[in-house]
Amino acid sequence: MRIWAFPSFYPVDRPGKRSHGIFAHRQFKGLVDNGAELYVVQPVLGYPPFPFYLLDKQWTQLQRNRYESVREFEGIKVYHPLISNLRPQRLFRQGTYHQRYVRSIVDFFTRQKIQLDPAKDIFYSQWLPDSYHVQEAAHMLGVKSAILLIGDDVLIWPHQSPVNIDIFKQTVSEADIRFSVARYLANESDKITGPLHFEIVRRGVNYDFFQPYPADRKLSIRKELGVPADKVMIFSVGSAIVRKGWLDLFDALKEIAQNNDGFVLVGAASGGPEFDLDTEAKKRGLDGHFINLHEVGPDRIKDVYNAADIFCLPSHWEGIANAVVEAMATGLPVLTTDVCGHPELITSGENGILVPPKRPDRIRDEMQKLMTDSALRQRLGENARSFIVNTWGNYKYNSAKLYNTLRNALGTPKE
Repeated sequence: MRIWAFPSFYPVDRPGKRSHGIFAHRQFKGLVDNGAELYVVQPVLGYPPFPFYLLDKQWTQLQRNRYESVREFEGIKVYHPLISNLRPQRLFRQGTYHQRYVRSIVDFFTRQKIQLDPAKDIFYSQWLPDSYHVQEAAHMLGVKSAILLIGDDVLIWPHQSPVNIDIFKQTVSEADIRFSVARYLANESDKITGPLHFEIVRRGVNYDFFQPYPADRKLSIRKELGVPADKVMIFSVGSAIVRKGWLDLFDALKEIAQNNDGFVLVGAASGGPEFDLDTEAKKRGLDGHFINLHEVGPDRIKDVYNAADIFCLPSHWEGIANAVVEAMATGLPVLTTDVCGHPELITSGENGILVPPKRPDRIRDEMQKLMTDSALRQRLGENARSFIVNTWGNYKYNSAKLYNTLRNALGTPKE
């Protein structure tokens, strides 16, 4: 069989872009490791040729950050068909964005002279707003469509407008195969569409990559980061947006700092911010307790996990936070919120600690326990690592279920 994967984001070898869509890429690598023939198709907005693209700021920006029509990333071939993007619309009647997106996919297979076979080919898309376009193209081309629910596409996006609700219902109901990264998300989807069948497929984690370091190496990394050896290092990673709980964490640490000077919070954030982390830390008198690493690449992030004593992500909602899984694989005690899929990952008090969202007081109380009890930190960290290795699994393990389900849908079960 051939899997045509349509991620909304995918890594590219540019500054600040290599980690975009990295979790989708790792899942795709897991599929390939299981024997899948997989190609990535990521439509991108087009622009006219020189000198016409100079007439419009968006066209100029697109040309500056242009994608090759076909490239390769770590062994996976990636195609970038162009979505028609002429302007002004009153002169160039190209149809809606949805129609242009669908047309870009259909035209891609025509131009590439790729003959799709309903018994051999399947489209697999992630993130429902784009799955809407991909699924229509799949059915126009006569092949099946598989979709994956990952988080905000269930919890936020559908509820932003009646139109989005209708698109959500149509896309999920008409999908040939439905996957979700968490049972919670599937249940939330059912509240919108009515009961439907979902396969729960975890993304997994490379626990051979994210694993504990020896003590001397941990100390060396802390020194590089500027964290004193006698301080408890708390690490948090996530976009600088309200829903990631940064402000709740700052509020909790502000109270702790009144009686305890023995900690440093190290933060990493990427993407468009809603506020400035350094400014918010300073407002609470935490500038001496906060080190902002800004964006940290995937090859460096494991070092920062290993330097830390505690990982904290007090999100207001998540599908299942990949950062939490990585931290647990590294053997860190994790303090996070009991939202969405997190209770499917963490049993509070056994392999991590869960607190209600938007509760700085609960973060404060549990953080103080962790900061003052090294034995508790060690027990939770060891249990977290054991759970990830023995129960949660790596990308290849979790992608095997995904691959077998896709094969079964085409009537070609794995031998």
